[in-house]
Amino acid sequence: MSYPPPPGSPGPDPHNPYAPPQGGAPYGYPQQGAPGYGYPQAGMPAYPGGPMQQPFVSMPGQVVTARVLLFIAGSLWGLLAVLMLIGGLAANSMIRDVPVANSVGAGALGAALIGFVVFGGMATLHIVPASMFGKGATGTRVTAIIGATLNTIVAMLAFFGSIGSDESSAGGSMVIALLWLATAVLTIIFCSMSQAGHWFNRPRY
Repeated sequence: MSYPPPPGSPGPDPHNPYAPPQGGAPYGYPQQGAPGYGYPQAGMPAYPGGPMQQPFVSMPGQVVTARVLLFIAGSLWGLLAVLMLIGGLAANSMIRDVPVANSVGAGALGAALIGFVVFGGMATLHIVPASMFGKGATGTRVTAIIGATLNTIVAMLAFFGSIGSDESSAGGSMVIALLWLATAVLTIIFCSMSQAGHWFNRPRY
């Protein structure tokens, strides 16, 4: 065991490899320990995909509104289909009593059946996707947009037809066609928003 040199003695020889280091503790004394490991300066890196989006618990308000508008439009189309069929049957029964008008009655009934199929198809195109909004996927959303687009085209034709009409009831028909057009366009907008896309693409467990 070595001891430090007494006061006044010469310092360690710099050419001696066994001499204690300059400014350090002599041999035999505990040396200063190595510094401990430092704490990490930053946290773990974020997940490569970024923060995960919280899944929807309930249907967004825009999707609910689009669903209600689809149900209303589908119900009106279904009502028109039923009225068209009833009108065709009534016209056929009245004209049947006239011997020379049998062909006219058959034509009226045929037109009523065609209208019933067309209007019934429009009603189905609105009601079926609206009823599947709770569990449907992207196909339900696309079908709803297609139905609302066809509804918009018919509403535009009705609106421009009411503008060119000279009848006294053209004003009321124009207002009805304008409301019809507005609801159809709103349905397309609400079904095309990002909230609707997230809702129909949500994970299902």
